[in-house]
Amino acid sequence: MGDLNVVDRFTETFLAFIDSGFGLLGPDVGFLIRILVTIDIVLAGLAWAMAADGDVIASLLRKVLYVGAFALILNHYAVLADIIFASFIDLGLTASAAPIRPDDLLRPGFVANTGVTAAHPILLDIQTLIGFPEIVVNAVEIAILLLAWLGVVAAFFVLAVQMFVTLVEFKLMALAGFVLVPFALWTRTTFLAERVLGNVMASGVKVMVLAVVIGIGSTIFADVANALQGQEVTIARAMPLLLAAFSLLGIGIHGPAVASGLIAGGPQLDAGAAAGTARRARGFLAGALGIAAAGAARVQDTASGAARAAARLPAGSHDTSATTDRRGAGAAVRDATRVADGGGAFGAGSATDRDRRKDHP
Repeated sequence: MGDLNVVDRFTETFLAFIDSGFGLLGPDVGFLIRILVTIDIVLAGLAWAMAADGDVIASLLRKVLYVGAFALILNHYAVLADIIFASFIDLGLTASAAPIRPDDLLRPGFVANTGVTAAHPILLDIQTLIGFPEIVVNAVEIAILLLAWLGVVAAFFVLAVQMFVTLVEFKLMALAGFVLVPFALWTRTTFLAERVLGNVMASGVKVMVLAVVIGIGSTIFADVANALQGQEVTIARAMPLLLAAFSLLGIGIHGPAVASGLIAGGPQLDAGAAAGTARRARGFLAGALGIAAAGAARVQDTASGAARAAARLPAGSHDTSATTDRRGAGAAVRDATRVADGGGAFGAGSATDRDRRKDHP
């Protein structure tokens, strides 16, 4: 169980390096702030100088307060980011009423260890069924219990990875915001700061929802693990445990994405659902096109066969119906009309040539 703490150390190292980025980027961000403040003040001063009659003092005070507020935020940006992060975690744990500490959510190994502990009674029951005579008789039960154990452990491992990704995502968004927030000092580049601040809040909401899911799930599975201690784990008891683990996994994956959609303006579907829908749509379209192509080919073959059959019929057959006679007569009239038109055109052309020769002997 203790080997799962490796991912905790990996998470701590990752977050520590990201937090150190605030100090490393401080001089560059300070230079950017000075440039943007200078541009904004110069343009505002030119506008005030060209104004005919305006309240320059009030505009100057508003500008000073605006720049001063952003200077205060940027000077304490790392502290404010940590406060927001801790606040979202506390909100999630308070909503779940879980007896775990906020520091436990910073350890993905805690989540993975919860799944391994909950599935450990299944593994102990499998060990009692292993033996030369027993393994043959209980092969089906061993396979099902082993599948249940693997499913529970895999579900909590994926949930631990989701927790690690969410934590790193918030820290990365906060670090990106430290670089882009100074652009709010100039009106023309305010949209850059607005977008990154929205992403930071969306990542915070994801952390809160994941804290709720992990808080409730860890409490439930801790009780399940205690209830299964010292008891025989049958297939009837293992399958509900597997179903509960997959249900918790589904909430842990889709819940933060849907919650972050509140900041973006609407619920967001995951990439897997979108890809599955696209695959089904492509399959349906390909099937429809195949059916249509096959139908068109059959119609063309039928039409060609009918034309060949009509060509084989004798011209003066007495068995031809009245409809066929009418069609033949109509075709003859059309042919005669074409011949007459061609003859008329030829005659008109000949007359034109004779007139041309008379005019030009």
